[in-house]
Order: sequence, then structure tokens, then C-alpha cells
Amino acid sequence: MTTCTFPCLLCSKIYDTKKKLQSHERTKHKNNKSIPHYHILDKPSEEILSFYRDAIIIRLKSSLGFNRHSIGKKHIVIDAFPESVFLSLFENENSFKYIPSQRKYQCILEGAVGGEILKSILKYNQVIFRENKNTSTKGYILLEDNDGQYKLTFIWRQKEWKENDKLFLTGILSINFITNSGGFINDEENQILPSVQESSSNGNHILHTINKYNVSSILSQSNNNNVQIYNKPRYRYILPYSQFKNISLNNK
Repeated sequence: MTTCTFPCLLCSKIYDTKKKLQSHERTKHKNNKSIPHYHILDKPSEEILSFYRDAIIIRLKSSLGFNRHSIGKKHIVIDAFPESVFLSLFENENSFKYIPSQRKYQCILEGAVGGEILKSILKYNQVIFRENKNTSTKGYILLEDNDGQYKLTFIWRQKEWKENDKLFLTGILSINFITNSGGFINDEENQILPSVQESSSNGNHILHTINKYNVSSILSQSNNNNVQIYNKPRYRYILPYSQFKNISLNNK
């Protein structure tokens, strides 16, 4: 009788169950960025990268709406997504990690900075919002508000199908995030604020700033104090912000 073994691809450890191997990976290789089979992956052309960037943008934008029924937690799946494309897009990010036993990659973008990183990766500055000019409203990916920061999680995993002594393989990209919708307030004047985020209460609603600037370049020197000077539009939540309190807590 043959005994199955489960070796760790990142070190010399060998386990008799996959569960023990996965526990070892979580403990000893929690934020692993090493990819043992990296050398066999072909680097995708810029044309291929552009095609899959467009695929992500289209799916993200199509999930954004302008009413209370289109906001909340979202889960997007893109089938037949190449492993090499995911690596080319996300492998240089700090939160990128690889789990060998699951053939799974993960990259988490969080807060306003995460939004700027996503714009850079996808090479499109308007990827996080969608505008309805007729109603002066925008649907957007919620990344930061007065309650805290929110995550945009990208996961690639290998999917297998076995049949007639054949093994079929493909890759699946899944994206998890939160959406919200708000009405535009036409206020484009320069403002000097002590922080990146501006929030003020108004009844049951919260006035929330959606940033459209480069986070790394907004600091400037004024007299002896560091202040932030930038142009920005403002949006008002359609729904009371209390709806997002539980979501915010769950994402921390």
C-alpha cells in the first residue's frame, strides 16, 4: 500500500497529510513570495497584458451602480485567467503572496493608497468609479471612509478537472471588494486639510471625500507646518453610513 506524502516546496519538510502541510505553510511561510516554478512561466507580451487589464476594468466598472441596490460586497470571477498575467500585474506589490499547496496567489490593496496602486497597475485613472452625468451620481469602489480603510482583494488559483485519465487545468481570478454610490457636489476649490480624508456629519448621512489625486504627491510645505493642498470633488452617501460600520469592522 502506497503512502501519500505532502512535501513543502519551500523547504525540506514532508508531511503525511495535506492539512498538516497547509498548517506548516501558514506558520513558517505566511507571507511567502517565492515561486518554485517561476522559471517555467512565459512572460506575457504587452498586448496580452493590455487585453487582461481591460477584462478586469470592464468587470469592475460593470459592478458599479448608482442606487442603493447596487452597493455592498461584490465578488467577481474571471475564468481562464493566465497565471503569468497575474504575476506580471501583482508580483511586485508588498501584499503579494503565494501559497504552493493550493497553487494560489493573493494580493490585497487597501485604502486610498491601494486605489492609487490599482490605477497604476491597470493604467487607468478612472477604474475605481463610474459616473452617471444625467443624475450627477457616481458608483465607486469603497476603499476609505471615516470608519477606516477597506480592502480590494485579488486571488488567482488553479482549477483542475480530472476525467478519462486526463487532467485539465485552468486559472481563475476572483476579486472581492465593496461598492458604494453617492451624489456629486460641485466643489472644486483648493482646500487645505489636516488629513487625506474629510468627513462631516449631516443628519444620518456622512459627507465623504473620494480622492482623485496621487497620494504620494499631495504633501506640500506651508510656513512651518506640513499641510495638504489639493483639488477634489466631494460626494454624499446615498445610504446612511451606519450600513458600512459592520463591513468596516469585518475588514479590520
